[in-house]
Amino acid sequence: MSIIWDGSSSPLLARVGSTHGWLSSQTPHPAVSVPRFLDPFSLFAIAHAIRVACVYRGIARAGGYDSQLGNLQAAIVPLVLILGGSTVSSVLLGLVPGWVVTPIPVATYGLIPLLAAKTGIVSLVLSIPSLPRESLFCLIDGFSRIMGMTTLGVDVVLSHPNQAVRNSPWAMVLVAFISGGGGGMLVPAFKLFGPSWGFTDTPAWVKNGLNIDVWSAGFIGYVYATLIDAHPFFRKPVAYLLTHLPALRGFFDVPKAYLTSPRHTVLLQPGEAKIFCSLLLASMLFTSRIVVPLLSRSSAAGSAAQQQKRKAVAGIKEAQQQAVAASSTAVKGAAKTGSVRERKNQ
Repeated sequence: MSIIWDGSSSPLLARVGSTHGWLSSQTPHPAVSVPRFLDPFSLFAIAHAIRVACVYRGIARAGGYDSQLGNLQAAIVPLVLILGGSTVSSVLLGLVPGWVVTPIPVATYGLIPLLAAKTGIVSLVLSIPSLPRESLFCLIDGFSRIMGMTTLGVDVVLSHPNQAVRNSPWAMVLVAFISGGGGGMLVPAFKLFGPSWGFTDTPAWVKNGLNIDVWSAGFIGYVYATLIDAHPFFRKPVAYLLTHLPALRGFFDVPKAYLTSPRHTVLLQPGEAKIFCSLLLASMLFTSRIVVPLLSRSSAAGSAAQQQKRKAVAGIKEAQQQAVAASSTAVKGAAKTGSVRERKNQ
């Protein structure tokens, strides 16, 4: 059964989007929503801020330096991690970062992670078994990071006053990459997760490559730009795949106008495209963080079991060979003794 991507609404994506929208607008207490500029303190924003605190404090506790972190230090790191990428992209585009206009992002990702650590919420969350906790984190990350890649990434480029920027598919993907993944490069580059900061060594991501938390930002930005038909460039890979792999049409069918007409033709409406990208990103993170390590451990355990089995078989064979050798020696010794006796009798 093929899925027709013609810009029409998807009931599933609409339901997921409605739930996410409710969590993003619902506050823990009516007083928090008055005055209006406090609306961003939503249930979802608080959950994401606590998730960020769990990452930071989890690394600090594993390294044994959690008690060495000062309050200001512990507040700045989550801010750089969350707002660093969008700040860099805003500067590149000549725009004012959102946290300069309103203090809410600073309060959300500066104060809440600090309070979560001080009040024991972080310890409580980290005490949850790994599988359900990390699964929930993947879901929260998938829906929270999308804003940097889409709203503050591709959408900002599409609304930029400079026409050359608006018409650049490279700018769309690049800004999505920087805005969504820049914080994940800045923090390790300056060793902000550690007790002492400094740019003293080549960042690990330069030597070992970018991890999924960073490179996924550019990939998701590309997918989002394709779904909303942000530029004719993004149609070319789709047209190529559908032309050379016609079997894909059984799962991914697009209107003829999308491939033939220069007219703007979206595959998904922007709101639902963001929900689709959120689910896609959450699935990618779940696979990378949970599925792949489980398979690796299972494979390693299987290899260890096979190695032990081979050692056991080798031990049995060696014992059998030693037994045969001992038996052969005994037979030869008996034969030699018999021949000696025969010579004496003669």
